[in-house]
Amino acid sequence: MYREFEQHGIERARLNLVPLPNTESDDSETFVHRRVPTGRILFAGRLTELKGVDHLIRALPGAAKRLGKPLQLTILGDGAERSKLEDLAQKIGVQAEFTGWLDAEAKLGVMSRSDLLAVPSLWPEPFGLVGIEAGRLGLPAVGYAVGGIPDWLIPGQTGELAPGDPPTIQGLENAIVRVFANPVHYAQLCRGAREHAREFTIEQHLMKLEAALQAACVGGSALKAAVDLTVGNGVTKCTLLPL
Repeated sequence: MYREFEQHGIERARLNLVPLPNTESDDSETFVHRRVPTGRILFAGRLTELKGVDHLIRALPGAAKRLGKPLQLTILGDGAERSKLEDLAQKIGVQAEFTGWLDAEAKLGVMSRSDLLAVPSLWPEPFGLVGIEAGRLGLPAVGYAVGGIPDWLIPGQTGELAPGDPPTIQGLENAIVRVFANPVHYAQLCRGAREHAREFTIEQHLMKLEAALQAACVGGSALKAAVDLTVGNGVTKCTLLPL
């Protein structure tokens, strides 16, 4: 979103980047990937045209052929495109399971059993919090370099990016192959995804938000106040202190 605002004429001095935090608990080492992947790919989100799930389905046969092993797709979510996507997967022979929406615990279970998260959005996603949710489990990702996705999907570190201008099925296929082609590289991506996800904390979020608000106040805003942001017992408290 920072880049979108900048491209539409907003001065950098007026922009602050405050990434979203991961507020889910992170207390289980049992989910961290330490095994050889079997080709289980997960998509989680709304099934609309701009989410690019059709690109993902079409990319899998070529990727599976190049890797020399089958790839299975789990689609967690629902939406207007579901029936079309089900028909497409059946037509081109992609093994795909459509689960619909799941509760938080079931979603965690599906993520823990997956080998790769796919975020093939065709539009500039503001962030893509699902990537951080997956990363804390050691689950790397593939996606297009659009919107805020490159803020957390770092090629060669937390997953692999496909070009986003324009996004192509071949580019996504290549990214999937890069993830799975080398077991050592895959293990590095799992570790990198988990380590990077740990940086998206509520404490870091509030520290950057506080700095932005204080800068706005000191910079001549009509609101003359300092801002005190504290976190305790999972509750965020914002206090305006007169200057």
